[in-house]
Amino acid sequence: MPTVEMERRQVVVIGAGPSGAIAAALLKRKGHDVLMIERQHFPRFSIGESLLSHCLDFVEEAGMLDAVNAAGFQMKNGAAFAWGEHYSAFDFGDTFSNGKPTTFQVQRADFDKLLADQAALQGVDVRYGEAIVSADFDLPKPQLDVLREDGSQYRVEADFVLDASGYGRVLPRLLDLEAPSNFPVRQAVFTHIEDHIDSPTFEREKILITTHPIHRDIWFWTIPFSNGRCSVGVVAAAEHFEGRMENLDECLRGFIAETPSLACVLENAVWDTPARTIGGYSANVKTLHGPGFALLGNAAEFLDPVFSSGVTIA
Repeated sequence: MPTVEMERRQVVVIGAGPSGAIAAALLKRKGHDVLMIERQHFPRFSIGESLLSHCLDFVEEAGMLDAVNAAGFQMKNGAAFAWGEHYSAFDFGDTFSNGKPTTFQVQRADFDKLLADQAALQGVDVRYGEAIVSADFDLPKPQLDVLREDGSQYRVEADFVLDASGYGRVLPRLLDLEAPSNFPVRQAVFTHIEDHIDSPTFEREKILITTHPIHRDIWFWTIPFSNGRCSVGVVAAAEHFEGRMENLDECLRGFIAETPSLACVLENAVWDTPARTIGGYSANVKTLHGPGFALLGNAAEFLDPVFSSGVTIA
């Protein structure tokens, strides 16, 4: 048998998204040797663009806040909620506890690359285009088999592994850790648009959550960015999408057309990006950690995108 190329590292982080990049930087700042392995190449599209203020505390702890502040992302000071003629807005500065009163709304392609680059600048070894294909945690130290884009493989032995692979959920899949969610199956259809919003009631400093006027279990996000674009998406139980999924663009715009308050906000939008979909994303696991590993963020458990909590919890 051919000799397997072997590498030994102290900590391996799977995934270079926000949870992986921040965890890797925190560990590196403590003096640990850290390798971060990412299947995709950055920048790459992702949703989850409206951050919570507490997220910036971790960004700051990882030594990345100056870079994030300088990047020109859309400032966010709260959230607004709309249903029919009803409208409420909440400001992060209205709080009984200490904390940052603002955060950002970010295009994740740019934000995630910025954080990963910052981790690399701090000395984290970041490798793109590599996938974890098997994992063995029954050995004295965990071993991961890694597949490169050219088809070659190598094995890395680590003292500890952090899985920050998001929806890929690498270790839950490989270690049979996945468990069924008690949440109903939900679907999301979303896109980015050139928004051209001129509504006097719309605040670019807030995420707008809009509820369908009839079906209260259908809701929309509208997340404005600093460059005149928005992320727009609809979330609903799977049965609401029956007969609508052949054309995702028509599906999303059809739901919006049924919601007059949101249709008015987006009446001048240029729909220039094909819509995408994700479904059945709520997930549980049998354990969040075990001998030699721990799961971070969406690689562990995910509820629903309405609270913008994913990056913060990760």
